[in-house]
Amino acid sequence: NQLGLYRAELAEGIWSDITPFKYNSTEYSLTTPALSHDGSRIYFASNMPGGFGGADLYYCDLEDGQWQPPVNLGHNVNSTGNESYPFESESGILYFSSDGWVGFGKKDIFYTSQVDGEWILPINMDARVNSKADDFALITDKNGEEGYFSSNRKQSDDIYRFVTDIHSFFNCDSLQENYYCFLFYDEGFMEVDSLPLSYEWSFGDGQTVKGIEAEHCFPGPGNYTVELNIIDNNTGNTFFTQSSYDVDITDAVQPFITSPDLELMDRQIEFSGLKTNLPDLEIAQYFWDFGDGTKVKGAEVGHSYEKEGSYTVQLGVTGKKDSTGFMPKVCVYKQIEILEDNQAMAIYLARQKGDLEELPPDEVEPSAMNPLYSMVEAMEKEAVFRVEVLTSESKLDIDTSLFDPLRGAYDISEVYLREDSLYSYTVGEASSVLETYPIYNDVVSRGYESASVKSYVLAELAEEELLELTSSFGEFSDAYFEFDDYRVGEASYPILDRVMAIMMKYPGINLEIAAHTDNMGSFEYNMNLSQKRAQSMVDYLVEHGLDASRLVGKGYGESRPITSNTTEEGRSINRRVEFIIMNEME
Repeated sequence: NQLGLYRAELAEGIWSDITPFKYNSTEYSLTTPALSHDGSRIYFASNMPGGFGGADLYYCDLEDGQWQPPVNLGHNVNSTGNESYPFESESGILYFSSDGWVGFGKKDIFYTSQVDGEWILPINMDARVNSKADDFALITDKNGEEGYFSSNRKQSDDIYRFVTDIHSFFNCDSLQENYYCFLFYDEGFMEVDSLPLSYEWSFGDGQTVKGIEAEHCFPGPGNYTVELNIIDNNTGNTFFTQSSYDVDITDAVQPFITSPDLELMDRQIEFSGLKTNLPDLEIAQYFWDFGDGTKVKGAEVGHSYEKEGSYTVQLGVTGKKDSTGFMPKVCVYKQIEILEDNQAMAIYLARQKGDLEELPPDEVEPSAMNPLYSMVEAMEKEAVFRVEVLTSESKLDIDTSLFDPLRGAYDISEVYLREDSLYSYTVGEASSVLETYPIYNDVVSRGYESASVKSYVLAELAEEELLELTSSFGEFSDAYFEFDDYRVGEASYPILDRVMAIMMKYPGINLEIAAHTDNMGSFEYNMNLSQKRAQSMVDYLVEHGLDASRLVGKGYGESRPITSNTTEEGRSINRRVEFIIMNEME
């Protein structure tokens, strides 16, 4: 007779409805079943054909209430002998017994787990659990802190209890180094040596380095504003900020081992886990395995090695248990070289130096390096450069005495910097940075020592002026057109004349005039009315000398409301005209 698996229902202490497992067979046995903690998978042993030895381990997954066909765990788990008594812990560790893998006796207890979908080779539970006899059927609590197993080490099958003092950690990741040192350079290099100017990097941590290229080590994790400035050598002030970056340096999310990579035999080594970065874990304890059989607990510990060699140091940390009693565990490892004496260390270091010199330098970037400003990008967008005299949170009168030293020599321009909520007051204009130096130098000599050069993208300047224009005149169609009429009226002449002036001021931009309606009337009628209104405004500008190829009029009717049409106030807002800068004509 063959053994099989069965299912039964327990109701009021009585088992009933005994049902055979669908994969039972008269040709082979299925034994020692175990469910995963969530009941979605069943493990068992079987001598069915197609295995690797006597009895192999298999599993079936439960999908839509049906057990799927058995899957063999493969040659990494199953040997040419017999595997049985599987048990999967809540942390995903699969324990089982085998007489086919090398062990201490007959049946030994091993464990494995899946990494990237593959089962790792079994690991023996060692002599603290296994004996020269048969050891099998191990189960643990959800954290692996204690459990039970069976053994016939005393001539009969008995149940044994075990408790772990030093936690075991599996599938540890290799320690990732935290990088704080980087090479900075900028592609937009300019020859500034002919002027009293020089390049300087400012790293946002109080440190600066001269030159277009600089290596810098930050003090640690943090957010830094890094700038490449062109410095006025006469004043020491910034003439122009060529590029700026928001640099966010973060440590790898992992336990961290602080220790030397190289040390001598019998010399005390200090190990620390205090730089561990696990923001979502409240650490309860640190566990160390020094790779020579020594295991200890503590955030900072010391250890010495009695023999030379390469050792794998493992640091595992546990978190505090949650409401269900589950205790999270994370671990990393690193290699440490132990040498016999100073002569051996000198030889080792010389070899390492030679190996390193043959390797190309790595280009490592900070965790996150986001550009805030780039002169190269600004010039690609047709930027001009002006000397910024001062900024103000409130709008200034151009006739104020603040500008008296400039009066008669320069025309003063005002630009509202919307992102900074500042008004910028500038003089002069040039197509390149260095062309502004004579103006800058003169402005500084007139007492504006904090002056600096700024870039302004022409399309953005035009867009800002159009925004100010519509905020002054309003954008609602009622201000431009009579009810149910598409013809441009006298009320719209002032704003259209200002639009004309802006377009003449910035000859490189193109403009879309977009007209919108409310939802009163049919969709087709509103679309037609809005198109005629947009075209009427285009015609006005063309008649007054603007090139028609720079303009397009589009009517959107009621298709793009910006508020509800259920009230008259909402409908009046939706009846509007918008002036939109376009990169290319459609």
